[in-house]
Amino acid sequence: MRDNRKLLTISKDPVLVNLLQEGLGGDGYEVVSTRHTGSRLRDLIETEAPDFIIQDIEMPTLDGIGTCLQVRQWTSTPILMLSTWDTGDGTVRGLNLCSDCYLTEPFTMDILRLRIEETIRRNLQTAFPAGPGGFQPSF
Repeated sequence: MRDNRKLLTISKDPVLVNLLQEGLGGDGYEVVSTRHTGSRLRDLIETEAPDFIIQDIEMPTLDGIGTCLQVRQWTSTPILMLSTWDTGDGTVRGLNLCSDCYLTEPFTMDILRLRIEETIRRNLQTAFPAGPGGFQPSF
């Protein structure tokens, strides 16, 4: 089992939030959820300091990409964009503008866990590149 990672889910969909909390909570993840955007979201990110953000593309005031662009101004925490859109354009737009990875519904918890861990690992390798002799810090 991995060290506990704090995940922040940003979604207006209570079914999705419940699915993420049940599917990831207790499996080495602490799941914090919100449907807020703007300054309330910024305050939550500063208070909770999540290791990873799961952003639903469907949001009440801004769309998920707009919210993701806001979040990107406040933090470099990895973001996975979660969507029911299964279009190449939505994926490319989300990845180009703000997110680190993208996943369309339906998905399995195993695939989501793999995406989370792979993205965190990739971001750590970028933040701490291998030094002389190929040394790579482990976290």
